[in-house]
Amino acid sequence: MSHLIYLMGLSRISCLGPRRIKNLIDQFSCPERAWSASREDLSAVKGLGPKLADLIDRERKKIELPLLWQEIKDKNIRVVAWNEHGYPEALKNIFSPPVILYVRGQMDLREIQGIGMVGTRKNTPYGKRTTLSLARSLASFGFTIISGMARGIDTSAHYAALEVGGKTIAVLGCGVDVIYPNENYSLAQEIIKKGALISEFPPGTKPSPKNFPRRNRIISGLSSGVVVIEAADKSGALITADFALEQGREVFAVPGNIDSPYSKGCHKLIKEGAVLVEDPLDIILELGYNGAEINGLEIPVNLTQEEEDLLKVVTEQPIHIDEILKLSRLTPPRLNSLLTGLEVKGAVKQQLGKYFVKIYKNV
Repeated sequence: MSHLIYLMGLSRISCLGPRRIKNLIDQFSCPERAWSASREDLSAVKGLGPKLADLIDRERKKIELPLLWQEIKDKNIRVVAWNEHGYPEALKNIFSPPVILYVRGQMDLREIQGIGMVGTRKNTPYGKRTTLSLARSLASFGFTIISGMARGIDTSAHYAALEVGGKTIAVLGCGVDVIYPNENYSLAQEIIKKGALISEFPPGTKPSPKNFPRRNRIISGLSSGVVVIEAADKSGALITADFALEQGREVFAVPGNIDSPYSKGCHKLIKEGAVLVEDPLDIILELGYNGAEINGLEIPVNLTQEEEDLLKVVTEQPIHIDEILKLSRLTPPRLNSLLTGLEVKGAVKQQLGKYFVKIYKNV
């Protein structure tokens, strides 16, 4: 564990970001030697020089490494370095990946199939409804929903994944022991139980505007694609989309009301080539998946027996709701409720004229 202690110490120094820390380790072969290097040796490292070497020396003298290690033990925080087995595979090849991740939660981060979902903090009812529907369906397919636990779209995406028993990761622009915003305390506790809070910022770090672009590159870096739902023309969600493009990830955007300022960013992305999303399958098929490829499933998870019975009535050819009502022998209110649930879970798709199509063939 000693190398983690020294990486933690280096990550606490204000002028050292991922690239500079990696340069130090390349120069001195290991974190321990980098931590204890003389000012003269530090000043010779690429990207540093005498002034930064002096700053590093002053700051490291104030850091008590044993206390840092005790702190993460007391707060039940895991620490994962970029060259360790538990580090997320998806992050390793992005530009300037975090050298260290702080994690609360027991989720295995190595092989996640992530979808980033981001958008405005001031979502409309349409934006919230769309986020809940998409996130529930994608989580039911087996994707891990990744967002930033901010107000608005982020919060709805996390809650939706948890509602269907899916997985979700919140990437924070503060320490994993700092819950921001405060009203998301209960949400954070649920994510810790069933997913993970992660950050590259040391415990105790307060949220700051300069931290969020760094947070956003991790959201996109962990994801196969990023879905933008309601974003203004100048928005942090668009920064995440830019990172996704730089990292070779797919960018998706949900269209909205042309009169809404929160649709401007999404429409801009669509004009620039983002995939327009009307349905969860727009995302799944664009990423090259089908039902049989997501976690080995051909049907969504968490179907009730009643839903499975109804899926034996809905065919792979369009069938009208009146015919479904007749064959299923359900009451109209119950049928509508079940069909809505199956749409949310991505098991059926509604077409024009109240026709429905079953997506999965093995039910």
